[in-house]
Amino acid sequence: MGTYIQDSSGIHSLNGFSYQIKVFVYYMLTLKEGMQIEFETIDDVNIKKINANEIDNYEDNFVNKIVVENVNTAIQVKRTSITEEVASKVLLNWILLESSNNIVSKYILFTDADYGNEDLMFSKTAIEQFTRINESTKNTRATISKVKSIYKDKYEEFEKIYLSIKNKYEFVSLKDIDQRIVDRCSLLFRKAGVNEVVYYLRIKELLQHVTVQVMESINDKKPNICCYDEFITLVEDISIRITETITQPLYADFKKLHTVDFNDLEVANSREYKQLLACKLPPVLVKQHLGFGAYYESLRFMFLESNKLGKIQNIEETTYENFESAKFSLKVKGIDQPYNRLVETKKLSNGYAENEQIRYGSGIYLTKDGVEDIQISWEDEENEKSET
Repeated sequence: MGTYIQDSSGIHSLNGFSYQIKVFVYYMLTLKEGMQIEFETIDDVNIKKINANEIDNYEDNFVNKIVVENVNTAIQVKRTSITEEVASKVLLNWILLESSNNIVSKYILFTDADYGNEDLMFSKTAIEQFTRINESTKNTRATISKVKSIYKDKYEEFEKIYLSIKNKYEFVSLKDIDQRIVDRCSLLFRKAGVNEVVYYLRIKELLQHVTVQVMESINDKKPNICCYDEFITLVEDISIRITETITQPLYADFKKLHTVDFNDLEVANSREYKQLLACKLPPVLVKQHLGFGAYYESLRFMFLESNKLGKIQNIEETTYENFESAKFSLKVKGIDQPYNRLVETKKLSNGYAENEQIRYGSGIYLTKDGVEDIQISWEDEENEKSET
C-alpha cells in the first residue's frame, strides 16, 4: 500500500451536506422530551424527484417546524441574498400558515451570515403589503393570489394577521453553522470521551441519515417528522456503530445517496467496471457491485483518517488470499471463468470485515487501476486484451 497523504479538507469537515439539512439538524439538536421537528414541503408545490445535492435549489419550497404540544415554531431557511421580493414571498407563506388552523408561536427567517443580509421582512407596512396583494394579477395558483382570495377588501383582518406574525418574528443570521453543529453535538456524541475522528464521523453519519430521510419525504411528498425519542435512539445507534474500534456507517443510507451512473466516463472507463462486465452480470448487479466498492472505498478513507492502516491491510490481504484460493480451486475443477471467480471469492469469509458489503466491496476495490501487488482480476489481463 502506498503512502497515504491526508486530504486537506480531512474528516473534520461537514462539506458536502446541503445547508437546508444542516439547519434542520442544527434545530434537531435542541430537541427535548415531548418535542418533535418536521421538514415539510409547502402545500401545492410541485417538486420533481430531486437528488440530495439539489435540495438547496428548492429552498423556497421547504419549511422546518419545531412542535411542542401542538404549538409550532416555523423556520424558513434562506442561503441567498434576501431582497424585499424574497422577504415578501416568505411573508405570504407565513400569512397562509397564520390564517390556517395551525398554532404558530414563533416565525424564524434563518440565513447564512456570510451573505450579509439585512432584516427586510417588515420593510413594507401592512397597508403597503395589502395594496400590493390586492393589485396582483397573478394566476390563482400563485401564493399571492391565495392570500388575496382570503383577504380581498378585508384590511382590518389582514392587518391583524400581519401584526401577529410581526410580534412572533425573529431574524437569525448565523455564521459558521458547521461549527455550531459540532459544538451542539458535544454531549450527545461524547466528545470528551472519544477521539476527534470518531466524533466527526458520528456527526457526519447523523447528517447522512437525516439527508436520506428528508430526501425520501420530499420525493414521497410527505413531511419528515422526528420526535425526541426517535432522535435519541438514532444517536445511540450511531454511537454504537462508530467507535474507536468499530467504523460501520449504515450501508442502506450510503447506497441511497451514492448512485452509480454508467454515463459517467469515470465509471465507464474504470477497470473495476470493465472487470465486472467480463463477468457478464446484468446492469443492476454491475451497479450493485460498484456500490459495494464505493462503500468500501469510503470506509477505507475513514480508516486512513483514523490511522487504522493495519485494519485496511488485514481486510485487503485476506480478500486477495480468498481470491487466489478461489481461483486455484476453480482451475482444478476446470471452471475458471470470470463470473465464477467473483462468486467464489465472495463466498469466502473475512474476519476483518464487519459486514458483507465491506467484504464484497474490498474485492471490487482491489480490481481498480493502481492497486499494486494484490490487484484482483476476474478476467486475466491477457484474455481481456485478446478480446478487445
